[in-house]
Amino acid sequence: MNIYITLDYEIFFGEIHGTVEKCIIYPTSELIRIAEKHNVRFCFFVDCGFILKLDEFRKQFPQLENDYKKITVQVKYLSNSGHDIQLHIHPHWEDSYYNGEHWIIDVKRYKLTDFSENEIESIVMNYKKVLTDLTGKTIFTYRAGGWCLQPFSKLKKIFKQNNITVDSSVFRKGFYTSEHYSYDFRNAPDKDIYKFEDEPEIENPTGYFTELPISSIRNSPLFFWKLFLLGRKNPYLHKPLGDGRAISAPGQRKKMLTQYTDCTVSIDGYNASLLEKALKKLKRKKFENMVVIGHPKSLSRYSLQELEKFVEKNKTNYNFATYSKMFKNK
Repeated sequence: MNIYITLDYEIFFGEIHGTVEKCIIYPTSELIRIAEKHNVRFCFFVDCGFILKLDEFRKQFPQLENDYKKITVQVKYLSNSGHDIQLHIHPHWEDSYYNGEHWIIDVKRYKLTDFSENEIESIVMNYKKVLTDLTGKTIFTYRAGGWCLQPFSKLKKIFKQNNITVDSSVFRKGFYTSEHYSYDFRNAPDKDIYKFEDEPEIENPTGYFTELPISSIRNSPLFFWKLFLLGRKNPYLHKPLGDGRAISAPGQRKKMLTQYTDCTVSIDGYNASLLEKALKKLKRKKFENMVVIGHPKSLSRYSLQELEKFVEKNKTNYNFATYSKMFKNK
């Protein structure tokens, strides 16, 4: 089995967005430590819009120059060390700005599909160029910010023009809708890899695009009660390393605490305790790919410990894969 440990490399998007050092640089350095100790490589979906905004404002605000250098140096190091760098787009950066003290983050246009066709074309091309310039490597895999990939028909032509051939945003039975963002993967096939053409949740064997879905798991309310209680009981071990807060998701917490929820297989916080359970489930289904999602900002000391145990236990029998290596000949 191929195991993809994937990280969305970004700050928080709530009113308290956190610092680059605590949300990105330090937790990523811990991931690097684990990877180098066990000779495995991870996949980083880099929030390119943030890098562009740092570049735009760094001459005006010297404090941002330091953030820009830290991020670009780390991304180059990751790439040169064999980790995968791929495209992650949070287009709300187009409407956001720095006021001299903190970022004013405007999420009214949170989804890429909220923009016009010409705007989407410019965003995809410019954001992809950021990573190409930093790494000198081919960028061909995409993860949608907030899983907001639909309607994909609005992105299809532009992705083809920019040679984006692989997506890794879908997770089976995932569903959420709110004022500013939404996704609906309830009809996605129960497969670990498939082709699609017009919409990522609809398989098309002759499709241009490959979907490598994020693995999913069904969690009970008890799991989330335990998650929240542990955070209060032992914050040193279970609180996120990042010093910001997530964008509001109205109704999501109540849903998780009162009913079974289909979630991504994740290394964020206490979710990392489910890695072995998820692996066994995928083996029973005879799947050949396991895609795990995480965010450096949402990792905890506990989740890093669990990730390292998972890697150490499985690195001999399984392939810790990257998109670049697995798809380079396709």
